[in-house]
Amino acid sequence: MEEPAHPNARAKASRMASSLQEALNADLRDSLATLTLIFGVLYTLFTISHALVLPRPIAGVMTPLAALTAFLNFGLAWALRRWQLPPHWAHPLATADALLALFNTLLHLYLTADPRQTTNVTLLIIGVGFIVFSTAWWGLIVSVAILGWLFAAWRIGPNPNWQHFGFAMVSAVTVSLLVHIVRRRTYIRLEELRGQDQIQRAQLERSLHTTEKIQRALETSMAVAQHITAILDLETLLDQVSQRIQENFGYTYVGIFLLDESGKFAVMRAGTGETGRKMREMGCRLAVGHEGIVGWVAAQRQIANVGDVTTDPRYVPLLDSPPIASVLALPLEAAGGLLGVLDIESDVPEAFTTEDIQVLQALAAQVAVAIQNAVNYQQEQARRLLTERLYTVGMAISRTLNLSETLDLILTGLVDIVDYDRGAVMLESGGELLVVALRGFPPGTQPLEVRVHLKENDVYHDLRRTQRPLLIPDVQQRPDWQYVKNLPPARSWLGIPLIYQGEVIGMLSLTRERPEPYAESEVAFAETFASQAALAIQNALLYENLASVNRELEKTVQQLSERTHELQTAYSQLERLDRTKSDFISVASHELRTPITVMSGYSQMLLDDPELKKHAKYAPIISGIIAGIVRMENIVGSILDMAKIDSRVMQLHPEPLKLEMLFQTLQANFKQVCQQRRLTITLENLETLPIIVADTEALRKAFNHLLVNAIKYTPDGGRITVSGQPVSADDEEFPEGGVEIIVSDTGIGIDPDAQQLIFTKFYQTGKVSVHSSGTTTFKGGGPGLGLAIARGIVEAHGGKIWAESPGYDEATCPGSKFHVLLPLTARHLLAAESAKESPMI
Repeated sequence: MEEPAHPNARAKASRMASSLQEALNADLRDSLATLTLIFGVLYTLFTISHALVLPRPIAGVMTPLAALTAFLNFGLAWALRRWQLPPHWAHPLATADALLALFNTLLHLYLTADPRQTTNVTLLIIGVGFIVFSTAWWGLIVSVAILGWLFAAWRIGPNPNWQHFGFAMVSAVTVSLLVHIVRRRTYIRLEELRGQDQIQRAQLERSLHTTEKIQRALETSMAVAQHITAILDLETLLDQVSQRIQENFGYTYVGIFLLDESGKFAVMRAGTGETGRKMREMGCRLAVGHEGIVGWVAAQRQIANVGDVTTDPRYVPLLDSPPIASVLALPLEAAGGLLGVLDIESDVPEAFTTEDIQVLQALAAQVAVAIQNAVNYQQEQARRLLTERLYTVGMAISRTLNLSETLDLILTGLVDIVDYDRGAVMLESGGELLVVALRGFPPGTQPLEVRVHLKENDVYHDLRRTQRPLLIPDVQQRPDWQYVKNLPPARSWLGIPLIYQGEVIGMLSLTRERPEPYAESEVAFAETFASQAALAIQNALLYENLASVNRELEKTVQQLSERTHELQTAYSQLERLDRTKSDFISVASHELRTPITVMSGYSQMLLDDPELKKHAKYAPIISGIIAGIVRMENIVGSILDMAKIDSRVMQLHPEPLKLEMLFQTLQANFKQVCQQRRLTITLENLETLPIIVADTEALRKAFNHLLVNAIKYTPDGGRITVSGQPVSADDEEFPEGGVEIIVSDTGIGIDPDAQQLIFTKFYQTGKVSVHSSGTTTFKGGGPGLGLAIARGIVEAHGGKIWAESPGYDEATCPGSKFHVLLPLTARHLLAAESAKESPMI
């Protein structure tokens, strides 16, 4: 049988309940002013809405009632802000205001006889669960709401919707009850925690004033903390902390252990006296969880107070240390992570009292923050220096277009950012990896003569598949590692892919001959540097290719000039077009790719910077920068496509292609610009077209240029139609059959004299100086390569392309039609399969 509760206990419980209810009343009272103001604004809007929307007889009743409700709520909000309402009046007043709102809602339901107005009742019931803390007052309001709704439903009469809204009422009551219970319990818990906090504060204040010893210890602790907060050099900070604690508190020995990068060992970083100096020189470290009291504290993240070390098996005496009787070890924690352990030792048994532990624990927390600040400062300094080096090297490699100089600068600059013993730049070509540059290789070796065949499941295959760096901390742990003759054995290896326009063109191979794995920060900086290096390499390769093409063109022109005088006119025109192309390509490859190289790397760094991610306002700015860079890269990519078409080196990779799916993808890509300019792209009869064998990516580029051209020369609000029809097999040009795609628009049309010229390189309609700068804006400017590239791709597939238009007229917009004929199986497609083998240099 249970014993009756003590009267004092019952009285105490009653006082606590009364105090808790008073606190809840006060919380509601403090929010009433805001709630009534919101109700006033809401019913002001209802007043306007009722007057404008409701039928006149109903509006004659509801509008004054809503206005009165708004007036009463505004007045109540003013009064609550001017005078202090007693807490016990909060719930009655809130209930009265809720009932007034309920009366408005039920009357509106009754007068309109519309069951859908039940929604307002359900919202009010749910809102009551958020507002009141008293279950009794909540029950009163909800009961009135249910009874009033039932009465209104009875008066209105049968309606098939009542059953549905009845279920909604039940759901609303359930949700409101759950919200009320959860919110009441939350506030009760908050009040209990607030009371406990006040009790703990009072206890802390009493404990702080119990003895003069604690006060002196706190003053000493504050003096030490104030001294160390200004120190940002980690080694100096650790020495100062250990010395200050020993001098101010008079302990025998003070040491500081910090966790290494692996978190498996606590390494001594500071210690007082000769003992501390010797242990640091020896590189003393203790296994976390296995060695010493320090190792136990690092594993458990708890304070260890050992009053007699002779009775504790965890104690490990330090080398040549003075006699020690007791030890106090405290975890150094900051930002939720463990940094290390503060080790304090004394030659007096039971030297650390409860008050001492409290003071030293508070001091350890401040020391941990100071250590974290010093570590962050040093990391930031290192980051800044690496960033400056990265910028300097990036600027250096972007200033030259000579491939040999670019490759040498890449390896020379990278060693200042990521320390390595030997490195190589390897580029993919014809199914092989070629070593094109190296650094740190011993004399007598000839890695530049190495050609590595590509194969599956090797390191380069992994790099190309993931397009992410590959780190091998210790190559001796990999049985498949291939060692190169006459080279010192590798220990740690890092491979960084060279990525250009989403494709891996090669890699940086960085080797360390010592067992020191690359850190995550080094991998990140190397990856950022590699993105700049890839652009610089591609820039130099493009420049060399274009220079070679220009030399061949000049040689051909010279031969033609020597053979016949009749071709002099053609030669002059070719020379003029060639000069135009050369000038433009030179500007595009040098003036555009040089800043792209720098901007791309640093914009990606800005996008990945954790500090900038915290500020939402920077995200659209950085995204805008990246979008601009992407557009410049697309322009230079178009130039490269044109150069490949002109030099007849474009390689096409055939695969089955359903044109309907291709155009659906392109239609989705232009959805946003069509919405902005009120354009319509319609696909017709494409589902009936047969599957063709062609290069999907090449045709995507060709049709993308055709759609961009149609969008660009169609005024806002126009239409673009893509239709298709099969070509019969008896056609003499397509004996196996084919397909015809027609891209028509309601644009400004094409002059008959220009319907062939528009497919030539760099052709522009109108004055270029008055063109807009947008790719898809009306009459927007561009390099003049889109239609030329489209023709080159279509003809490479063995097809034909031409344009039809009644003429050019910006007033009537006669429109244009672009016809594309493609065979079922594209001709002249080149595909190469290569054996693959991985480099391991």
